[in-house]
Amino acid sequence: MSDKVLNVIVTYNRLNDLKVCVQNVKAQTYKNLDILVVNNGSTDGTTEYLAGQTDIKVINQDNLGGAGGFYAGMKYMMDNGYDWLWMMDDDGVPDSKQLEKLLAFNKKTGYVFLNALVIDKNDHKKFAFGPLNGHRYIYVDEVTGNEDFDVMIHPFNGTFIKRDVIEKIGLIKKECFIWGDEQEYTARARRAGYAAHTVTTAIHYHPTEKGRKGRVFPGFSHKNVLVKPKKFSHYFYRNQGYIDHTYNNYHHIFTKFIIRNSVYFIRTGKFEELCKLFKYYIRGWHNNYENS
Repeated sequence: MSDKVLNVIVTYNRLNDLKVCVQNVKAQTYKNLDILVVNNGSTDGTTEYLAGQTDIKVINQDNLGGAGGFYAGMKYMMDNGYDWLWMMDDDGVPDSKQLEKLLAFNKKTGYVFLNALVIDKNDHKKFAFGPLNGHRYIYVDEVTGNEDFDVMIHPFNGTFIKRDVIEKIGLIKKECFIWGDEQEYTARARRAGYAAHTVTTAIHYHPTEKGRKGRVFPGFSHKNVLVKPKKFSHYFYRNQGYIDHTYNNYHHIFTKFIIRNSVYFIRTGKFEELCKLFKYYIRGWHNNYENS
């Protein structure tokens, strides 16, 4: 009997994107899968659309962020006996053979924590989220010569995790809410001995990264920080503090993340954001997720 897969799509107020994503999941060449959409309190007609989809499983919940959405999907997968979890956001577009390629790679290698190759859906020569190798940009054709690219992964976009992994390391840290849950889970898997592998023949299209970059020092383009919207930036700082302390084994808070962001906020006069950086980074450092 073929492996049973649960596809989990987390959505929030992107109905048109969701419809495209669902259509492409339904078009997969591998057919032994169910689709579960976790609807994080959408108000744009998504709830009504999903109510009319008899072949899609649905969880409607309050907006618990990407982390809370994937937590709910992962828990459903474990509670209902699926062999694999296949994860993506609502604005991702999986190639029709993505799932087939991921499963074939597992059968060939035995690797159980996999990711599709995440390509900018408007420019197929580029990655949707970078990456940088030192100071030089890596293009898609530089990695596709090998089926397995084990130094880069872009979770949770076409991420494929076997049940055994989740049984061993547990569910997603739902308290992360946004920005960091995917890094934390990948780091936790690596610590448990599950190396992350990107399967370059399994393609996942995604809009280019929306985050704004701030230059730490004028004239040095490779010295950047990610600038998050003020309303949500505390999640970013807090989650990075938790990851640095838990997985990067730092013994003091003056990490590269803190130093670069501090310099950027001081140079640009964003002192309120500087205070928030230290406050929430230290909270994450101590795994304090209360009242945030």
